Amino acid sequence: MEQLENRYLFLEDERVKSFKNWPYNDNNKCNIRKMAEAGFYSIATGVHDADAVKCFLCGKQLDGWEPEDDPWAEHKSHSPYCAFVQLNKREDDLLLPEFLSFVLQYMKNEIRNREEIAIKQINQEAKKVWRRIQKSRK
Repeated sequence: MEQLENRYLFLEDERVKSFKNWPYNDNNKCNIRKMAEAGFYSIATGVHDADAVKCFLCGKQLDGWEPEDDPWAEHKSHSPYCAFVQLNKREDDLLLPEFLSFVLQYMKNEIRNREEIAIKQINQEAKKVWRRIQKSRK
């Protein structure tokens, strides 16, 4: 079953907390703080994908990071239409209406994700029921 996202990933400090085994340190351009500032949080599940990240707003997933990669530049390059990238501001520099617009969009995305997960679960259960019906007819 798919897990739902942390509801507070629109906050930079929450994104920072998601990086448990990030392979790069503070001396690298793609360090944890800069990744979180650029809107990314870790989606790593182990060593093989330790540098896998996702944008809290647009959902863009990236991996294969190099120590000198610039998180903002990479985000802009791979997802130029992301509203967070287009505004190009750190969380501390956001005006209240800007921040609230991100929170609203994040919540809309979260609702959409929950809906997709629920539909998948319902379809899986429907298939199980259908198979039981077919077996009982034999």
